[in-house]
Amino acid sequence: MPYKILVDSASDIPFDRASAAGIVTVPMLVNIDGKTFLEGVNLTTKDFYAQFNNFKELPKTSQPNPTTLLEHYERTLSEGYEVVAIHLSSALSSTFATAQMLRGLTSAPERVHIIDSLGASFGYGLLALLAQQILESDIPWDEVETKILAIRKNMRYVFTLDTLEYLVKGGRVSKTAGFIGGLLAVKPILQMTPDGRIEPFAKVRSRRAAIRKLVNVMEHEIAHPEKQVIGISHSACLEDAHFLAAEIRQLLTVKDIWISEIGCVVGSHTGPGTLALFYQT
Repeated sequence: MPYKILVDSASDIPFDRASAAGIVTVPMLVNIDGKTFLEGVNLTTKDFYAQFNNFKELPKTSQPNPTTLLEHYERTLSEGYEVVAIHLSSALSSTFATAQMLRGLTSAPERVHIIDSLGASFGYGLLALLAQQILESDIPWDEVETKILAIRKNMRYVFTLDTLEYLVKGGRVSKTAGFIGGLLAVKPILQMTPDGRIEPFAKVRSRRAAIRKLVNVMEHEIAHPEKQVIGISHSACLEDAHFLAAEIRQLLTVKDIWISEIGCVVGSHTGPGTLALFYQT
């Protein structure tokens, strides 16, 4: 029986890539100044980042509507597919826990497979795209799952922020730390831990230094770059994403580099100017 992958919109997979791979994206919810939007449906990244500094308060995000999620599972089952639902890190969202609960409410729980990405943005999206390639092989689900989990284990997430302001507003760091960081023009580098959480990794003095730090970290950690598709995601800083890609290509021979824009859900917490790098260690 064929499989179909479902992700939530925090995967930041570009529409054309998701469509070509047959991946279904379920929109997450973004609340902006009292109004709730469906990411990618009635809220675009262009409008979101253009208005970001005009919001009265930081946007709030939440999991996909459970009824909508269940409807997507059931529709996929009715089309003759087994569901492979890969969701935003359980350490950052309740979507995975909800999905596990909904699995038992479907008409065929044995045909619904729920995976915690332990990631976010296009690193999570890259996991889903690589999983789709595995699903095209004629092998049993147990072997498929083992391969997907191996990719998940080796997926590396490192990213830099243009400012600490939004982390401070969101309660991620203290106001004192944010104030000092602003004075010294510190550019923080963060990472995702193996259990899907965000933690500080390093800090540098300038934006270009932060980008080169991302490249340096990858150079020392990446395994078989010539066989890898590298993921880059950005929030309203495409020029920096292209600069990062060029720096990587100067240093390493890679299979390809795919660039994605950070969506409204992830961008609500990191703000404009975020630049992230994803690869396999």
